[in-house]
Amino acid sequence: MSNNIYQDIIVDSICGDIKKSVDNRLFAGSVILTLSAIDAMAFLGMPISETETKRDYYVEWVNKYMKTANNQPYQYQGIDFYGARCGIVHRYGVQSRLSEQGLCKYFSYHNGSEHIYKPDVDSNLILISIPRFTQDFFRAVQEFIKDIQLSDDLRDRVNSRIESLFRVVPANF
Repeated sequence: MSNNIYQDIIVDSICGDIKKSVDNRLFAGSVILTLSAIDAMAFLGMPISETETKRDYYVEWVNKYMKTANNQPYQYQGIDFYGARCGIVHRYGVQSRLSEQGLCKYFSYHNGSEHIYKPDVDSNLILISIPRFTQDFFRAVQEFIKDIQLSDDLRDRVNSRIESLFRVVPANF
């Protein structure tokens, strides 16, 4: 473990597990971990007075930090990711109540390099490239960490919660 808690917990533990999942072609696991990791980032950054993360915080985090290449046919929307998170966490599926109500698009996933969106075929379905999605998440985390270092308020919020995140520590700590 280093002296940098953000590196140890967010980068090495959370992002490291996602990367290992992708590298080992455990694609369902990498999607679940990434969507859950976004929940963790929203938890870290939510207002100091809050104790539970909410949909709005998740959506805000995605809208602020998750970016993909401009040439991609789909640009990330927080509500779509929240729907994807609900679908996978509550149903182990791609549909959620939000997508069934037409409040968000829904994702299917593939291991290619580009997102696929063909609104003339289905305007609500996006085929998400898992490798691109996870790489975009890693870049989002780097931007989040930069903001933590630049903002006393955000740093205070994150520092008040980061120790409560799941991680495996060496047995000889």
